Amino acid sequence: MLEDTNQLRATIKSLEANRRENDADWLNNLAGAHLRLNEPQAAVEILEPVAEKFPNDYGIHANLGTAYHLLGRYKDAEKEIARDLEINPNAHFGLEKYHLALLQYLMREPVYRSRHVYVDEYTARFLMSRGGWSGSMNSHLYNRIPEEIAEGYTDDIATAEADYSAMLKTNASHGEISDMLATVAAIDPKPAYRAKWDLATNANFEAGVIYMAQMNPKEPACFVMLGIAAWRKGSYHLAAGAFEKAIALGSPQSELLKERVKGLNHFISESFRNNPANLLILVLALMALVVLYYFYAKYRDRRKARMGAT
Repeated sequence: MLEDTNQLRATIKSLEANRRENDADWLNNLAGAHLRLNEPQAAVEILEPVAEKFPNDYGIHANLGTAYHLLGRYKDAEKEIARDLEINPNAHFGLEKYHLALLQYLMREPVYRSRHVYVDEYTARFLMSRGGWSGSMNSHLYNRIPEEIAEGYTDDIATAEADYSAMLKTNASHGEISDMLATVAAIDPKPAYRAKWDLATNANFEAGVIYMAQMNPKEPACFVMLGIAAWRKGSYHLAAGAFEKAIALGSPQSELLKERVKGLNHFISESFRNNPANLLILVLALMALVVLYYFYAKYRDRRKARMGAT
């Protein structure tokens, strides 16, 4: 639902006419109105000077973290969102954890982002999966295999990256390349949130991923995770669409996503072709079109006859 800009301006004017700089609610209401107007710098100017004054106020840290996020100050945002989760671990109906996970992803270097997804528990599964992601989706197999292979590198990320780069120059299959990338990712230090939560099995997983995509409509990482959430549910068309959106937004994983879209579309096509029920639906639809065209043709001929008679 679109915000009423005039109403928000009126709210700001009213709040500024009755200033209460020592009242956290007043500060949050004023900063929140600016955030809803997409004015994060104004929110920062309101909240930054008073953040230490209200160390235990959830709203101050949540709003300041959101403002920093909108300004691309991911490290500062991560600090504030981590603090608001210390104050209230179930903040925002349990969805704030996904905001923290996204920030801990965005603050990392580009090469890390290219081989991870922001709900990091799904990184190995995303990198190693082929075609249709079905019953094995929640298996720990995908987490175990790259970690076992990675043991051979004794946490030597530089060597693993060099071996991955060398593999790219060979005739290795796409699957072999993806598996090697998963091995490199397994050596990377895990994001801090994983010491506290498993967001992949959290009851709020789907809601959290959807919420992050709604709040960050230009962030490709959000649409990658949205695609994974759809894939997990067996909504392959939606998964392919989300991945295509991430590609359009310039995802650093575009080449891998193209392969995933190709695999999903192939799986959809094969599933449709091999399912007798789908074939029956197609036949019935074609028959309906034939019948409709028959009645249309009869109607057209009668109308022509009447027009000719006049």
